[in-house]
Amino acid sequence: MGAIRVLQGKPKDDYIASLVDALNDSDRLVRINAAITLGKAKSPLAVPALVRHAALDPDKDVRSYSLWAYRQIDYAKASPYLVKALLEGGDPAIVRFAANEIRHKNDMKAVESIIQRFHSGGLYTGYDLDMAAINGLYEIGYATVEPLVKCLDSEDTRVQANAAYALGKIGDERAVQPLINHLEAASLEMRSHISDALIKIGRASIPALIKLLDSKDRELKWIAAYSLARIGADSEAALLEALRLRGPEASEEIIYALGIAGRSASFKPLYEIYSSTKDDSVKAWATIALASIVAKGYSKITDKAAADKFLDELGEQLKPHMLISYETLNSLGKIYVERGISAGEEGFKENVSLAVKCFDLSIIERDNAAARAFRLFYGSYIKLMASRSPEIMGYIERDFTDLKKDAERSSNKKEIIYLMDGLLKVLKGAYEDKGFDFIGNFDAYVKYCKQMEPFLDDFYGAEEAKRPASREQPMLHADLNMIQDKVGALLNAIGKDDESAALAYRLSLEIARLDTGIYDDYRVVESCLRNIVNRMKLSSDKKSELHYKILLIGKNGASQVQLVLDEMLKELGVVRTDKPMPAEAKKAGRKVSVLEYVAVIIIVILLVIAIVLALNKLGFIRLPFALPISWLNPSLASIVIGSF
Repeated sequence: MGAIRVLQGKPKDDYIASLVDALNDSDRLVRINAAITLGKAKSPLAVPALVRHAALDPDKDVRSYSLWAYRQIDYAKASPYLVKALLEGGDPAIVRFAANEIRHKNDMKAVESIIQRFHSGGLYTGYDLDMAAINGLYEIGYATVEPLVKCLDSEDTRVQANAAYALGKIGDERAVQPLINHLEAASLEMRSHISDALIKIGRASIPALIKLLDSKDRELKWIAAYSLARIGADSEAALLEALRLRGPEASEEIIYALGIAGRSASFKPLYEIYSSTKDDSVKAWATIALASIVAKGYSKITDKAAADKFLDELGEQLKPHMLISYETLNSLGKIYVERGISAGEEGFKENVSLAVKCFDLSIIERDNAAARAFRLFYGSYIKLMASRSPEIMGYIERDFTDLKKDAERSSNKKEIIYLMDGLLKVLKGAYEDKGFDFIGNFDAYVKYCKQMEPFLDDFYGAEEAKRPASREQPMLHADLNMIQDKVGALLNAIGKDDESAALAYRLSLEIARLDTGIYDDYRVVESCLRNIVNRMKLSSDKKSELHYKILLIGKNGASQVQLVLDEMLKELGVVRTDKPMPAEAKKAGRKVSVLEYVAVIIIVILLVIAIVLALNKLGFIRLPFALPISWLNPSLASIVIGSF
């Protein structure tokens, strides 16, 4: 206490740093006395250290005295240090402490100073996010909602984007209507940020998004549908009611959303649309939606006859890239397998073949371990059943042997090899059976496959790690250059339509961003193309067809963008003749390899040697040495000739 009294009489700034150092002393009594002294000094310079020890010090008494000391400091002077601690994003306990202080003091000045970081000021590109500031505002919570809502009116796109992201992260329902209100006038990319925010807010966004489904702006309707779909099961009831109110005028947007958000309750109304509609586009969307719903809850669907009829019809329609996710395809494959167990001989082959088809398509959508393994297991069973060749079992055993080699790299190799031996045993037993009773053996085979499933992710882990680096980027760059050429042709064909021209310029900008290789979001590209198509003078059927192809861009990437642009240019009457490069141009532009350079150098050297030797023979020059075997050394040459 004597030391504390003496220090109180000293100029504060001279010893604050030393007292802060003392807060880190190993002796708890030193730390306690340092905290008390700093509290009596009331210097804001001590705020970071006191906050850290109030939140993290291992000694309870040190934490208490540090908190007491912090409370002695004028909050207005401490506020900037709290903001700094919040934005530095250190230990979560310190961040929470600073955020709680700002919230409890209703320190709007601190909130505004954090929001100021959103302004681009020429230092950032339009939509870059400041995650430190966003996380800080999230920790402060509800007090930041109103200032962030005001930011949506900013002319600075970076402020808008950061505000939308922060509002979504905070999740306060007060932000829903302002976000909805800004959708119509927002740019394409800002609409994407607002959609993401509404999805994060979740259930509170549903009523406003349902109303947006009645918008005359087709893009807004699709944004609403996309958002409702990503919100999930909470939006199912509202979507079903919206579908009911539409009556016979089925909505592609609602059907799409129900396919993702819907559960078994959505099967019946969607199946009625699927069975009755004469609109090919609506039928296609209903097919995709029903496939997803059946995959998620086949066992819970009450009308099993309708579900089975749909699965029979779906098998004929399955094709690559039909907007069915790889998870849905895997689930459908398992459902077809289960149906195969209970079906007769014809039904068995048909269902298991469809299961293999689903696993094949799942790999196309996304390479995954379950589909790769099940395609081999069930595909082998079908091959064995369909073939009477004596060599077929040998081929299958070789396939399984290759798989066992991969299993050697797995941490579960003993379990995997044991289960694969069980699968082979069933296959051999079925093949050796004179009656070829494949159906009778299939149930046991499926049980082994189900036991294998938990080990599959690790099974392929080592193989994935050893894959060579992707070589797709140069090809992607070439594809995107071709797309830019087609965008240029589209721009010329648009003519005086200023809005379509603006969309085409934005499309070109997005293609350039994709070309960097660090940006792979095609949503803005889709939106630009969709809006240009809406402004083109086309029939409703053609527009619907183009809209469907545009939706496939997210799955197929650059190749699908090229396909859509080709279709649009064709409709605009632009004839593109991509002639092959003339032979002269190819020759002129061809790169010469290193080996070709080496060959040329060797030929030149040999020519020089031949010329020198010829001049020597003719007596124009004399070499300083005689070659051992040569027409230049007659004595040796005659010996060699005589030996022959």
